[in-house]
Amino acid sequence: METKKKIMDSAFRLFADEGSEFSLTEVAIEVGIQKASIYAHFASKEDLLFAVIDREINTYFFEINKCCKNLKNMFFMILSYYKDSKTKLYFWKRLLLFPPKTFEETLVAKINQLSEERYQLAKEIIESDIKNGNIRCQDANAIALSYFSFIHGLLSSSIIYQSEDPSNYYEHIWQIFWNGIV
Repeated sequence: METKKKIMDSAFRLFADEGSEFSLTEVAIEVGIQKASIYAHFASKEDLLFAVIDREINTYFFEINKCCKNLKNMFFMILSYYKDSKTKLYFWKRLLLFPPKTFEETLVAKINQLSEERYQLAKEIIESDIKNGNIRCQDANAIALSYFSFIHGLLSSSIIYQSEDPSNYYEHIWQIFWNGIV
């Protein structure tokens, strides 16, 4: 099982760096096995890539969504997910901007569905906070859209402005956002 995980981890990193253009030979060299050994775990490169992407989708969406209690918690969980790994950030940017064509109807559809579920979760939290007087009365959809645009902008900033680590400012940035909606 450890070899299978190493193969998947290697494919994850290579996909983040090269997209689906990486080769199984590269994976084998990185893991320190013969290329033929990969086939003991995966029938094809597409099966490997499917498993890698599916594992990452499940980690990113299910683990974060099940623990979100409020907007601030969700904000920090999403940003923390990427904090120690530029590879994760590059993986998701590549997957969302240039998804492998073979997976558009399966994994990309799954990402879209889970993204919509996360959006609805945030919207429900916002609506509850409005009802309870924690957020001033305003359009919950507009707040949810602003919220996710805000998070994705911070993630993109960590790629664009590499000389400055935005994570040093997350608490302050959160307060600016929160003060704008309360």
